[in-house]
Amino acid sequence: MKGNRAVFTAIVILVVIIAGWWLFHRDRGHPIDLLTQYDQAQKDGKPFALEEVTLGSERKRAISAPPNGRLHFHVRVPNDGWLKVALGLKPEAWEKEGNGVYFYVGVSDGRAYEDLFTQTVNPFKNPSERRWIPVMVDLSAYAGQDMEILFNTRESAPGQGPDARNDLPLWGAPEIVMR
Repeated sequence: MKGNRAVFTAIVILVVIIAGWWLFHRDRGHPIDLLTQYDQAQKDGKPFALEEVTLGSERKRAISAPPNGRLHFHVRVPNDGWLKVALGLKPEAWEKEGNGVYFYVGVSDGRAYEDLFTQTVNPFKNPSERRWIPVMVDLSAYAGQDMEILFNTRESAPGQGPDARNDLPLWGAPEIVMR
């Protein structure tokens, strides 16, 4: 009887060890670098450009966007997928008057659009925003689906009058990562 208990305990311990190893060492896949898909992305508004930009002390490859622009990236959302991107305005806009840029990200399956994230960045009014602002957006609700990820910029937040002065928005190093 004691021998059976020892064997059972050893099997349980072995199963727990294997399950723990699998959870922490399973292949989480490779990030989807959206900058590599930039040429195929649909661009609404002009001009868009790829640039190397330093904000604060951090340098990133980024998409320079117009103040009223939209980028469409077609992706298959992986399991445990998260959108990772940094927001910013070019340094030449930091000390010039304006009301900032309204950034928002959404998804569409071709039939419906859903906002996932919104934020206004105004480094003129808020000096703490004179840097890359990291953003993580959970995409796991769309796992396994082909979706359009839409990056949008507007010259003003909802409820504010139009003001495109010194709006130089940047989407820094956008990618889809697995967590």
